[in-house]
Amino acid sequence: MDSLLEAIETTPIIDHHAHNLLTAANINTYDLLTITTEAHGPALKHTPSTLAHLRAVKDLAQVLECDPTWEAVQKAIELKRKDPDDSWSRRCFQGIETALIDDGLDPSNVHPYDWHNRLTRSKCKRIVRIERIVENIVMERSMNFSKSEHGAFGNDVVDQFKAAVQEALKDPEVVGFKSVICYRVGLAIQGFDKHVEGAMKSILESGNAKESYRLEDEKLSPYFVHITAMMIERSKSKKPFQFHTGLGDNDIDLGLSNPAHLQGFIENYPTVPIILLHASYPFTTQAGYLASAYDNCYMDVGEVFPMVSQDGQEKIIREALELCPSEKLTWSTGSSPLAPA
Repeated sequence: MDSLLEAIETTPIIDHHAHNLLTAANINTYDLLTITTEAHGPALKHTPSTLAHLRAVKDLAQVLECDPTWEAVQKAIELKRKDPDDSWSRRCFQGIETALIDDGLDPSNVHPYDWHNRLTRSKCKRIVRIERIVENIVMERSMNFSKSEHGAFGNDVVDQFKAAVQEALKDPEVVGFKSVICYRVGLAIQGFDKHVEGAMKSILESGNAKESYRLEDEKLSPYFVHITAMMIERSKSKKPFQFHTGLGDNDIDLGLSNPAHLQGFIENYPTVPIILLHASYPFTTQAGYLASAYDNCYMDVGEVFPMVSQDGQEKIIREALELCPSEKLTWSTGSSPLAPA
């Protein structure tokens, strides 16, 4: 236990899957309640009654030196945001060595990944979201092709995608890739099918890709995931491939977000480091099993900590580690580094 405590105290803190901060002009785009939940719409109003929210209020009130109420916390944060030199953001990032940022969100309302260098000890790096690459290419190229040229259009999109992935593999600013196929068609990724001409044709014929395009085709989504994994494998790169699994808003099909669906995919690419994000909650046992059974598979525990109660957090860690008997790992609610943050 002493060696574990020493490692916790001395190991640099790296947030290996972060997202860009909102710009000042867009800071109120999202309700602050969402810091402890993936709920939105009518369900969001129930968040103040959750254990995760109540704990966040208590912890934030201590940091902000305000009353332990949500109203007081909100008011204090609004005042902190007005402080000069990004001092509130710096306070929130205090102690973090670096952040690896999935910058696949709308770039118009967030800071670029390298802006965050001012908040961390070491420079931040990028995680490339592959769906965003495809979507940008499709929108750009659809402007230059007619409906009768769907064959050339499809080849052009694929070629440009491969070129973008190859560039990312060589770019020292890029430390990994990510897929949100879980949100789009689910994690039951079928074997590689190179015959996607029909799906490409439907994109061009729809005529909508010139303004906006969302990759959520049952053939195309897996196709580009396979292409990425193949290119990582051939490059002998150690850059990992992260997958959103489990924990998400009601935009996902919960049954298809179970990482067990990825077992065949993990087996097919044994040299590609595959990361199961968010502990795959509530499918933590399955994620822990995959990480223990496959040398190239890893389970991330990020995001479940602000989203789940302390008891839930402890349960997730125990399930992932398959501790038996449970007394082998003790927990403290005091100042010990083992107390969940």
